[in-house]
Amino acid sequence: MNTFIKTAAFTRTATLTATLAVAMALSACQTTTLSPVIQRADSTYETTGISDTKAKAQQNALDSAKKNCGSRQVIIVDDEAKYNGILGERTGRVIGQIGGVLGGVLGTGSPDLSRNDDYEYKINFRCQ
Repeated sequence: MNTFIKTAAFTRTATLTATLAVAMALSACQTTTLSPVIQRADSTYETTGISDTKAKAQQNALDSAKKNCGSRQVIIVDDEAKYNGILGERTGRVIGQIGGVLGGVLGTGSPDLSRNDDYEYKINFRCQ
């Protein structure tokens, strides 16, 4: 009986370790989100970064541009930020803050109304 308990505990530990390893490997694959880059006729390029915050969307677009330009410098010709959330940008922030306060008081945490595609940041750029 004692051997059975040790074997079951080892199997559980091995299963948990394997599950954690797979989860970490999959999450590592999702950290870099590069957007496709389109070349335009006037020797400029276009890409769009998408994320749950404006800053992350901008960084995603700039990372794609930097990868495209390689060692050359990225020169932004034109940019446009767009919010695509289900609520207005200001309304979503207010509801998130109220939910955070209520969640802190009640101990339930704050609701997350954002999606990973709420913000788009489109840039036209050239490499120099």
